[in-house]
Amino acid sequence: MGLLECASGASVWRGYDYFKRGNVKSVEKMEENVFSAAVSGSAVKPYAVELRIDHPRKSKCSCPHANGKRIVCKHMVAVYFTVFPQQAEAFYVEAMAYQEEQEAQAEELSDRVCQYVQKMKKAELQQALLELLFDGPEWQFDRFLREYRLDEDEGRC
Repeated sequence: MGLLECASGASVWRGYDYFKRGNVKSVEKMEENVFSAAVSGSAVKPYAVELRIDHPRKSKCSCPHANGKRIVCKHMVAVYFTVFPQQAEAFYVEAMAYQEEQEAQAEELSDRVCQYVQKMKKAELQQALLELLFDGPEWQFDRFLREYRLDEDEGRC
């Protein structure tokens, strides 16, 4: 399993951001597939990273999130992207394509729901609304009461 697959989605995105902002201050190749780096973060002193490409979970970082744990943190990801900038570009292109696909699917679903609702009869709409209000989350019911000023003791079904 590769380094990006071992990291959380948040760590990959934060690592990409650190890479783009130039937070990796130095990188040195120690041996084949092993790199040592200094990465600036929230601490005054840069974090020390030892990146092991072949064994990502054996990588080390002095940050509080990963120190002493087998976690791939954002600092390790930033070093990885610095060493392999083509992987950073590939990650970004793939992520943007996925996001566009998700947005297109959401828009298509929204259009289908709108078309369906517009074809519903009044009684069907009323029943669907009541089910959403009474069977849905409490916040939804409360919002409906507030927006239509029904939280006063007027008009009960």
